[in-house]
Formats: sequence, structure tokens, C-alpha cells
Amino acid sequence: MILLNLYKNKNKKMPEAYGKFYARPAITQTIGIDGLSEHMSSHNTPFSPGAVKGMLTDMVICIRELCLQGIAVKIDNLAWCREGYAHRHGDLHPRTLPSRHCCEN
Repeated sequence: MILLNLYKNKNKKMPEAYGKFYARPAITQTIGIDGLSEHMSSHNTPFSPGAVKGMLTDMVICIRELCLQGIAVKIDNLAWCREGYAHRHGDLHPRTLPSRHCCEN
């Protein structure tokens, strides 16, 4: 069952949405790889929580490696993983300017 919270849009810059109510999923708990490993190993599997944790840890490392190479990873029925970049108002942070990441010939 999915729990939902209702919220009212208070952003006046969005006149088509301002004052309307929207639903958001309620997050009741967050678990990490350790908790997920315990949960998965309890599903009548021959694998110990440690074995499951090892596989999940390797998966995270590989997904990160692929994303940093510009390769998106799709985990079926769950998510797309890809590298992202955030900026504000078109300004680049000095650490991300091309001159810092390009080789000079």
C-alpha cells in the first residue's frame, strides 16, 4: 500500500497550479544496503545477508563507474541511473569550467 500526503501548491509563479492540491508519496523509512541485504536474504534464498550485500555493493560500484563513463544503466521496473549535473541560472562552478578538465597541447 502506498501512503500519500496531500500538499497545496503555494507557488504564485505557477498560476495553473497555484492553490491546487497534489499528492506525494509518504516516506516512512529509509534503509541502506545493509537493511536491503537483510530483507532480501529473508525471502527464502540460500544466500546470506553478507553474500547479498557483496553483490549489491559490487552493483553500486559498477553502476557508478558506468555512469561516470557516460553510460546510462536501466534497472528494470525500478529506475534509470545516469550522471547528472546541477547548476543555477546558467552559471558554471569554477571547478567545472572546461579549462580545468581539458588537456593543453
